[in-house]
Amino acid sequence: MKLDIIKSFKDKRVLLIGDAILDVYIYGRVVGESLDAPVPEVEEGQANIFFGGNGLVANHILGLGGHLTFITILGADEDAKYYDSLVHPKLKKIFLVDNTRRTTVKRRWYDGWKKLLQVNKVDNHDISVSLEKKLLGHIEREVKNVDVIVVMDPQHGLLKQTLIDNLLKISKKYEKPLYVDVQISHKKSNHHLYRNVDCMLLNEKEAKAVYPKFDIKKPKQSLLTIMKKLKLKNVVVKLGSRGAIAIFNGQYIKSQPYKVRAVDVCGAGDAFLAAFSLGDRSRPEESLKIANIWAALSTKIHGTIPPKKKDLIRAIS
Repeated sequence: MKLDIIKSFKDKRVLLIGDAILDVYIYGRVVGESLDAPVPEVEEGQANIFFGGNGLVANHILGLGGHLTFITILGADEDAKYYDSLVHPKLKKIFLVDNTRRTTVKRRWYDGWKKLLQVNKVDNHDISVSLEKKLLGHIEREVKNVDVIVVMDPQHGLLKQTLIDNLLKISKKYEKPLYVDVQISHKKSNHHLYRNVDCMLLNEKEAKAVYPKFDIKKPKQSLLTIMKKLKLKNVVVKLGSRGAIAIFNGQYIKSQPYKVRAVDVCGAGDAFLAAFSLGDRSRPEESLKIANIWAALSTKIHGTIPPKKKDLIRAIS
């Protein structure tokens, strides 16, 4: 039964808005300890560059077959040129340049599969008023032709409060569901800025940031409290290897995990968001299961690379 939902992905049109990130994975070999400091000395080997942040969400949506309009900002630097290679027949790119920032890059060093270090190149200040107006103009034009708006907010400056307020108004004006996923890895929760959104997706850490007494042993009560605090219509909490729980269309849903041998969980939440936003809103239980499986499959790959759609179909079949 779920296969027809996957087949319907090819007809879905998504408007994706949010910060883009480059993920650089540098593989090496520890050869000893540095002579001048108590740190490992590493011989650098292969380096792989992936699209992270909303670039990863975009690749997941495209990999699953959806049509995508992707709106983001890039810095005025050499790293922005990597996005020239982000091409797909179903992708429309609207990439604006912010001359006041560098393109966000996150570099990770590994000894084999063991992570040694992560260094981020970021400028997290809010975008200017003039750039915000340009973004809103593009959003207003594009939203009329999509089925759903997706926002993944890693809090790197694009989604400032006034832009969020206008996004909520646009979603309501054009009656387009808005799916929001906010990360809190380097900043505190700003989930309160997204009050009244159609669907919010959180992991357990984020759920506890919104509602400190969130209790997985009292899932329905905890979800209802989050919905009340943020005035949400629908809410999903991703539990990683324990599956996911949700209240969608007034129905409490618990989705069992899809068991895999995970090698890299980075980006699993982005995979889940992409798959769930493409799902059937009238069949949230099945859509939640599909998102769980897709996210699990993504953890089998080292680096922020989407799995193959055929593997999803095989897992369901």
